[in-house]
Amino acid sequence: MTPEKNFPTSSPRPLDSSRSELPAAGHANALSSTVPGLFDVAPRGNPTLAELLARPARVPESLLPGNMPDPFVLKLSDTSPGGARTAGAWLIATHNDAPHAFPLYRWSVERACFEPAMKDGRHVSLFPEDQLPDWWNQGEPVPTEPDLPRDLLRARWAPEVFEMGDQLVLFYTARDRQGILRSAYATSRDIGGPWTDHGPLDVNPKVKTLVPDYPGGPAGPNPVLGTIDGTVVRLEDDGSGRPRHALVIKVDGNALRWEDPATGRRRVAPTPLVAREFTLDADGKLRFVGTPNVILSNGPQHGGLVEGQFFVRENGHLYVLYSAGFFGNHEYRTYVGRLDDVMQGRVWNERLLMDSESPALRGAWNGPGHPSLEKVGDGLYALYLHAWREGTDYNRHGEQRRALRFHVSFRDTEGRPCAPFVVEDLQNPRA
Repeated sequence: MTPEKNFPTSSPRPLDSSRSELPAAGHANALSSTVPGLFDVAPRGNPTLAELLARPARVPESLLPGNMPDPFVLKLSDTSPGGARTAGAWLIATHNDAPHAFPLYRWSVERACFEPAMKDGRHVSLFPEDQLPDWWNQGEPVPTEPDLPRDLLRARWAPEVFEMGDQLVLFYTARDRQGILRSAYATSRDIGGPWTDHGPLDVNPKVKTLVPDYPGGPAGPNPVLGTIDGTVVRLEDDGSGRPRHALVIKVDGNALRWEDPATGRRRVAPTPLVAREFTLDADGKLRFVGTPNVILSNGPQHGGLVEGQFFVRENGHLYVLYSAGFFGNHEYRTYVGRLDDVMQGRVWNERLLMDSESPALRGAWNGPGHPSLEKVGDGLYALYLHAWREGTDYNRHGEQRRALRFHVSFRDTEGRPCAPFVVEDLQNPRA
């Protein structure tokens, strides 16, 4: 990947306003809208774009030891649920089949790092070991994937917490007792809990909704597909005066594979990203309104899937970051695209943001994906994602993804809007 895909080192390039429906890989602009309070508190001492670019390039270090896929950072303020006691940055990530689910890490200003959040000598988790929901898979097999390893069987994936009024809302993925991946949510008045789990959402489609000619298989003639990676988008004001939000999930069609009886060729179901507007009652009850909208489905450039979507609004536009390709090796990569209307439009002007050849990885990491952002300045964000150490992958070494942090800017060095770029791609390796 070359710097000019992200940021012009000479003449600044404005955001492309031409319409094109998903051109070839390597061409996109994106990010998207977020819930109020999520990104509006930047910690003191954050570097500016100029300061970041002036830093000498160095090999990225993992934020925490151990496996930390799908890292997500929530910034709480003094007025957030929990008050001043919980103000600051919190990190959570996927932990698969650990005895607890979604342990919390808190940013230490003094030590400038994330540390385990502790209470009574124990690491605080959103779901402690004795409070795991009963509907979660406890080892029951998956009819469509009978040979899944344990970490994928007891899936507890992609936690994301959003501040909505006086509630914190967690969206996450878990596999149910029938082996189906479900998008679910929980609510709390405090990041440290207790959390009330509201169970899986009714968003899982059947196969023939996406593939009418599916011939059937071990799970039946028309099985339910899994859904994963729920995230929230703040919608445009409709004049009602109330905040409007949408949940965007991925239909996990890439998990279903079969041989076409007519051609003998291997087929895989598509992986659409689906948006659904919702309301949240005072008691935490989520209700969908209107009709769902497919904002993106995997194309030939995506290696079989799109997932891990994250939204932010910048430069007057709504952008979406998302990943594609096999999660377990160098093929995983991150794109950025633009979206005009979450509930009616589709992603366009797609561009490769980061892949295994990105200079920011310094040849030490590969497979960067499942991005999330934390605002740290005007048009400047910390970019969190996971990657594999060079020379490792899932098939040979098991689950060993690490959480990394980079920066994405939507402004050039003179403060003008530009296409989003990874700042560390442009740092001078000889500075």
